[in-house]
Amino acid sequence: MAVIVLLHAFGSSHRAWRPQIPRLREAHRVLAPDLPGHGGSPGPFSLERAVGSVRDLVLAEDEPVHLVAVSGSVSVALLVALSEPARVAGLVLSGGAARGRPGDAVQRLLMRLLPEGVITAMLQGVYAGGQVEYRAQAAEDLRQAGKGALLSGLAGLGRLDLRARLGEITVPTLVLNGAMDQANLAPAEEIASAVPGAELRVVPEAGHVWNLQRPELFTRTVIEFVG
Repeated sequence: MAVIVLLHAFGSSHRAWRPQIPRLREAHRVLAPDLPGHGGSPGPFSLERAVGSVRDLVLAEDEPVHLVAVSGSVSVALLVALSEPARVAGLVLSGGAARGRPGDAVQRLLMRLLPEGVITAMLQGVYAGGQVEYRAQAAEDLRQAGKGALLSGLAGLGRLDLRARLGEITVPTLVLNGAMDQANLAPAEEIASAVPGAELRVVPEAGHVWNLQRPELFTRTVIEFVG
């Protein structure tokens, strides 16, 4: 039985893993924590606090864990793997990046200017994986986390640059990216090319948060990787 830790996107919560948790728990120990300031976890949120919370969780386990991360939490997973290499057995990284990008500052500025309700309306479809049944859940999670958490997460990612350290990661690594998530394809390729032995898979007919969009495929991908 492997230990699998599921890390949600910034502005989301553990509920985003609802399709995966029951199936994965049939054969594995599964942990789906809320990052600080998300779901039921007290804030405030920052990239540093997110890494610290996941690091504490990993260190509390009796055996190395598999980290499965989407969106902004990909950077959290990479930082934990780099800080505690002996405690991580493998990485599944979807739709994330190892460094900030030129457009990040503009994105933060626009988000700072927009009302929180507008931001929620804009992002709930993305965070629901484009699926109507998850839109209310995504909107609730976004409101709970708040605009401040998103801004803090974007600021932390904007300061990040792990390119020089990705070669230190030696555990099996699977990098995923939805074919319709073009904005994150280059960052995915960058991670896959820099981590020794990493595999990159571009998933057809999938967007950014595709574990909700194509849940059976995402779950099967994790099961096969861990196995």
